[in-house]
Amino acid sequence: MEVQLVDGMLFAFQEQMTEDPVLLNAFGTIMNALGIRARPYLTQIVSTILWRVNNKSAKVRQQAADLVTRIAVVIQQCGEDMLLNKLGLVLFEQLGEEYPDTLGSIISALGAVINAIGMTRSNPPVKDLLPRLTPILRNHHEKVQEATINLVGRIADRGAEFVPAREWMRICFELLSLVKAHKKAIRRAAANTFGYIAKSVGPADVIQILLTNLRVQDRQSRVLSAIAIAIVAESCGPFTCIPAILNEYRTAELNVRTGCLKTLTFVFEYIGPQAAFYADSVVTLLEDALTERDAVHRQTASTIVRRLAVSVAGLGREDTMVHLMNLVWPNCFETAPHVVREVMAALEAMRVALGPGVVLSYVLQGLFHPARRVREVYWRVYNALYVGAADALVPFYPDAGALSEGRNVFDRCCIQVFI
Repeated sequence: MEVQLVDGMLFAFQEQMTEDPVLLNAFGTIMNALGIRARPYLTQIVSTILWRVNNKSAKVRQQAADLVTRIAVVIQQCGEDMLLNKLGLVLFEQLGEEYPDTLGSIISALGAVINAIGMTRSNPPVKDLLPRLTPILRNHHEKVQEATINLVGRIADRGAEFVPAREWMRICFELLSLVKAHKKAIRRAAANTFGYIAKSVGPADVIQILLTNLRVQDRQSRVLSAIAIAIVAESCGPFTCIPAILNEYRTAELNVRTGCLKTLTFVFEYIGPQAAFYADSVVTLLEDALTERDAVHRQTASTIVRRLAVSVAGLGREDTMVHLMNLVWPNCFETAPHVVREVMAALEAMRVALGPGVVLSYVLQGLFHPARRVREVYWRVYNALYVGAADALVPFYPDAGALSEGRNVFDRCCIQVFI
């Protein structure tokens, strides 16, 4: 039954006329289901693949490469490393492929082979493969870009020591163009690869490249650079990035300054509770940004404060948070919707970091202000407090002066609590 099944599948694979992934998926599923029992058929299957990889039809070559992607793990399970190495070498020789769809499949297959066999025993060796992939990163076809960046990222993650640092820096420059790709998966993979490279060659040079990229005009490129710096901070430690960002913020250029602020928002989002160690070091930068005339500065700084406050809640940074609260609070009267949203979010985060009682003491000053515009803002903050921590507010409500015969009365009128 097994022999007939594999024989039938091979025949169907060789005779297929349409570009339908169903056959490939079926072949991959059958091989994965057979697992180690597929060993007797591997020589025949691999020889079929090798013959079809050199076929003159681009579609046939593509189908053969796609099949390798699906069955590489099974070949490794069966202990046929010789066959995997042979496939790897043949696919390596095919990297000059002119059809982008086929090239993308070949690179994916090469990635699957290297993944299965491991970086150390890979044939071709990683140090020979990577220089061949660097120029392919310039290819504008999405499938090729995605396959190449995934393979480069995997090598950077698991086999970076086999490649000289100079080659990695060359790849960093190529990656900068990929952070502008239309497809989100490519942009994400490019940003993650920066983290892997920084881990292997040291963060200083990589961060310098990314900070320089904050000067470009293209906004998407700046945002992706900011995310990449945050990933480097996560993988190599925030102390490698935060001093460089603070230094870069001194540049008197709008794009660079907003870029540095944006970068810090991502850094504090990525590093979580570690932010407690760096809260004090960014206070002066946040003071400058929150008192800046440009609304975008104040908006982005409020985002940083929000993420910082949530990260350091309960970690003994209350004095720093109160200081930042004093700087954020005056911005609650902003009218631009984006700024309002971020300021309100920062104040809600302060409820988490400082407790609702502290925020309530700020709010009580303006709840019954004569100006309606002031009242509206203060009630908005109060309502958010009430929704978030209604029970915790009770001890902090002001006493309406219910003193009788010199004794404090600690009950609360329903109407008073309602008001």
